Amino acid sequence: MVAAHAPVVRRARYAEVATVAALVTDAAHDLPLAEWLVPGPQQRPTVLTEAVRIWVEHALFFGEVDVLANADGLIGAGVWFHRYRQIPPPAAYEARLAAACHQHTERFTTLGRLLDGQRPETGHEHLALLAIAPDHRATGIAARLLDHHHSRLDRYGTAAYTEAFSDVHRDLLARHGYQARPPLHLTRHHTIHPMWRPGRTPQTDN
Repeated sequence: MVAAHAPVVRRARYAEVATVAALVTDAAHDLPLAEWLVPGPQQRPTVLTEAVRIWVEHALFFGEVDVLANADGLIGAGVWFHRYRQIPPPAAYEARLAAACHQHTERFTTLGRLLDGQRPETGHEHLALLAIAPDHRATGIAARLLDHHHSRLDRYGTAAYTEAFSDVHRDLLARHGYQARPPLHLTRHHTIHPMWRPGRTPQTDN
């Protein structure tokens, strides 16, 4: 049960794009995938933040960004895309990605091609990023973000798709109804786990 004073999930504002991107980087910079994308630990936070910012901004036009905040700032975010039909890439994407990633651009492009090639064609909502501030992990923030969004999807019988980048992430998603699909092998040492949550039958009033 959520305490009465607990922050509520809300939509992110455009002015928070940079803050959400920084939160995602803070949550993910030590993942093996992040280390592969940007091997240098000193460069990694800046490169990841700028690259993620492109997609967070894009989600505000072609999806939505759910956030939770406390008195100190954002503590959780879910970045979703409405993939009921094909959506365009971010404006000037190749140039912006190159400006953000520099010599690491090809790795980001390789990852993007791999993920794009395996995304379902069936209409769905795509959870592209789920980030929890490191000092708020294992406090139920991720579950609250997922439950909030899923409650709306379930009203309309909408399916959801995502990719898990760690075993912990995969286990969390499985507990929320996501089913594993064949894994994607980025390299011999980096495996990504696509996951699908079937649309629920909408409840109708008798």
